Amino acid sequence: MNNKERRGHLRYKDPESGSLRLSMQDGESDRPLTAMMLNESRNGLACVYVGPTIEPGSALLWQETEEIATPCTVMRCERLHDGVYLLALSIAG
Repeated sequence: MNNKERRGHLRYKDPESGSLRLSMQDGESDRPLTAMMLNESRNGLACVYVGPTIEPGSALLWQETEEIATPCTVMRCERLHDGVYLLALSIAG
């Protein structure tokens, strides 16, 4: 199944917490992040994230399952409260 076909199917999120497993792609090292999904479409997703601000254009990897990792690009990082941000992610590819 290619990326476009996979986008038409329900994506993975932890059934108990609804959290997303993301990682920053910082060259040679990955920095793990956890976010709560708010909305999802075929082109991207919106989530709430607690931590430092993430610059638009940053590359993230969404670990949907053990076998499926989807590259994403940060389109927007809007401050909701101190250390709490709304992320708009575009699915790459």
